[in-house]
Amino acid sequence: MDKHHRKKLGSSPDLVQNLITGISIVIAAIIVVGAMVYTKNNVQTPSKGPSGTAKQEAAPTTSAVREENGIQIAHVFARGGYAPRKITLAADKPAKLEVETKGTYDCSTAFTIPALDYRKQLPPTGITTIDIPQQKPGTKFTGLCSMGMYSFEIEFQ
Repeated sequence: MDKHHRKKLGSSPDLVQNLITGISIVIAAIIVVGAMVYTKNNVQTPSKGPSGTAKQEAAPTTSAVREENGIQIAHVFARGGYAPRKITLAADKPAKLEVETKGTYDCSTAFTIPALDYRKQLPPTGITTIDIPQQKPGTKFTGLCSMGMYSFEIEFQ
């Protein structure tokens, strides 16, 4: 009888297939729920500005730019895109761009500014500073991820 029972189970490929499918569905559900929990717990937090006040990710253009020693410094946060999406800088004046990452592992770290022939893989966490040569009024250029999914614009006035 035991021999007959084993033979019956061994000859049922549908049972094995159903078991594998069920386990796969459970594993997929665990991964999806885990990703949702991880994303919820790792929300982007704005960095502190030079005065110790929190910067807003989608802040107006003026709050993303500060001046130090006669050099205008634009600050962009990169994670799941770039914030702010539009920055205005003064023309004919030296400038730097700070690109900040905090736990960034998406394509926004594969950063490029085609007009400056600049390409760099940003670190997952840190601030990367880019020197911007003086630009004429009306000049615009775009910073974007290497895939072109995320972008921001800098305009000189």
